[in-house]
Amino acid sequence: MKQLSRLPSQLLRLVSQPAITLLFATLLVYGFFIPFLGYYWDDLMLQWISASMGTTGLANYFSTNRPVWGLFYQLSTTLLGDDPWQWQVFAIFWRWLAAYGLYCLAKQLWKEKIPSLMAALIFLTYPGFVQQYIATVYGHFFLVLSAFFFSLTFSLMAIRTLDRKRSWQLQAVALLLSAVNLFSMEYFFMLELLRPLLMWVVMREDGVPVRQQLVKVLQRWLPYLLVFLAAGVWRAFLFDYQTNNYEVGLLEMLRTNPLQTILTLLGTVLWDLWQTVLKVWGLVLQFPRFEEFGPRAWLIVAVISLALLVFVSLVMFWLGRQSAPSEKPERSPYWKSLWIALVALLLAGVPFWLTQIPIGLTFPNDRFTLPFILGVALFWVSMMMLIPIRRWMQVGLLVLAVVLSGAYQLRMGVQFQRDWEQQTRFFWQMVWRIPALEENTIIFAHELPLQFFSDNSLTGGLNWIYSNPDRQDNSIPYVLYYPTVRVGQAVRALTPDEPVHQNLLVGDFYGNTSDSIALFYQPPACLRVLDPELEPDNWMVPLQVRETIHLTDWNVILPEPQHVPPAIFGSEPTHGWCYYFQKADLARQLGDWDEVQRLGEIAFQLADQPNDPAERFPFIEGYAHLGLWQEAVSMSAQSAKVSTVIHPAICHLWDRIERETQNSKEKSKAIQHATEPLQCEAQP
Repeated sequence: MKQLSRLPSQLLRLVSQPAITLLFATLLVYGFFIPFLGYYWDDLMLQWISASMGTTGLANYFSTNRPVWGLFYQLSTTLLGDDPWQWQVFAIFWRWLAAYGLYCLAKQLWKEKIPSLMAALIFLTYPGFVQQYIATVYGHFFLVLSAFFFSLTFSLMAIRTLDRKRSWQLQAVALLLSAVNLFSMEYFFMLELLRPLLMWVVMREDGVPVRQQLVKVLQRWLPYLLVFLAAGVWRAFLFDYQTNNYEVGLLEMLRTNPLQTILTLLGTVLWDLWQTVLKVWGLVLQFPRFEEFGPRAWLIVAVISLALLVFVSLVMFWLGRQSAPSEKPERSPYWKSLWIALVALLLAGVPFWLTQIPIGLTFPNDRFTLPFILGVALFWVSMMMLIPIRRWMQVGLLVLAVVLSGAYQLRMGVQFQRDWEQQTRFFWQMVWRIPALEENTIIFAHELPLQFFSDNSLTGGLNWIYSNPDRQDNSIPYVLYYPTVRVGQAVRALTPDEPVHQNLLVGDFYGNTSDSIALFYQPPACLRVLDPELEPDNWMVPLQVRETIHLTDWNVILPEPQHVPPAIFGSEPTHGWCYYFQKADLARQLGDWDEVQRLGEIAFQLADQPNDPAERFPFIEGYAHLGLWQEAVSMSAQSAKVSTVIHPAICHLWDRIERETQNSKEKSKAIQHATEPLQCEAQP
């Protein structure tokens, strides 16, 4: 019985160990979605490169963009497979380790568990960065950030330890981890300059002249300064591609218009600090509408958030009972850390202010808030500890902030889950409609209803499905372009027979604007391959896609071999309306009118029905070719009822039917009945 009575306290003692607390919190916030997520943004391209080209392809991809960082990708992709869940675990592990690294660093400053743990929890759930689920990329980001946090921690531990041998060992590891940060990427490069300030705080002694203390700090910092300078020289003079993606435009502006540039820069700095430190907390109070988000999703978020609240509160309560009571808690360390936080926030923004990259709180620019999270965590914990209220109130407010942030991250997890489902449906419908593609084909599409993807990342998925895995050269067979993004760049103009070339880091795409197709996808409607004869005047299709239709050629679509999305896209969805529509549209392209009729007999018996009037077009045309004029006219009228803006497309459809079918009295009567109400003669 005594052992049973001790069990709760033993359990609390275990989970209140900072590493375990942070691990449990990380799993609560990010772990639920592990089985339901896939690849997003650059993950899709990187995973295709790894699967098709291996480590050599990854080396080529990163050769002009963070080559040292690319070495970690080569190692991780060799160890892990291409199952998305493995990469979610990978990213969660590194987020947890980075949070624990921050805890250890804060503990060196404050020597208190509770504030240090709260800083780590704020780092873990910070609402300004929502791309945790882009696991391949940001797992490697947090790998580098972990190295940086532990480098700072070990360098401070080396100062505090009295064992000379252990001090040298800690310093050697700290130097190595510092090099990992500095040579891997530029995001956290300037944060390295926090190290002498942290050393000063740790080494500060009352009664010792400032100059003497400065000398000691500089002596300690000198090895790290040499590594910093070496990395700076490599980036500035030896690595030819440092400014290949982002140019340091601020320097040129300072030369041409110094006063205006300084004023603009000052405004940008203040705005970015306002966003990342203060405005960001407004996000946690922006709740989606209940009907749109769905009761099941709300239940998941509510239950996990409640579990997070209970867990963190219990841990803080337990740690509070274990800590020695103090009548007047020491506030001096928090004043020091507040200044450190402000310096950290300024250093965090330097790479982006130099290159004039806008920092934001929405995807995709929220990734630029990553270097700010250290300063934000230290700032808010320091501020809270300096407010003259009871300790339980200080901790309670921080716990509330963590739980609200965790709930926000959970809501974003739901969005990522839905986005992946939308993407898998997109690619499955594509292979139903397009069994195979001629190489060097361009696919034009409006900006698809996929929040966490770009046309570049979808190009990775496209090639993963259709490209020949045994090809020997480095050419990229296919690209998917958003005209709003690519016209004027890879595509010089939307004119026929225009050569197209794009370097995709891992290889080159060579194509022609006349070897293309255009897609339109607006769920719940089905994906559609736009018909170049019918769709130019279909105003239900966005203008930027209609402007590409005159370039398209359906001959690039091949009936075989039938490609299938790789296993990462899940099993084939149940055959509903969109399956039969895609197959009927393919049969229409191939002139297999009997197959169109067969598919229609199945499709129109389903509970699901067309969500776009153009989804009836293959069946209208198929019935007409088979002499089923009454069915064709009836279905045409149903499409015409949806909207008058579809009328020109229906008129063009009947023009083609008239041209391609045999003359008869029934045909003439049917065409008259179908087109007269639409005033087709007056249509363009």
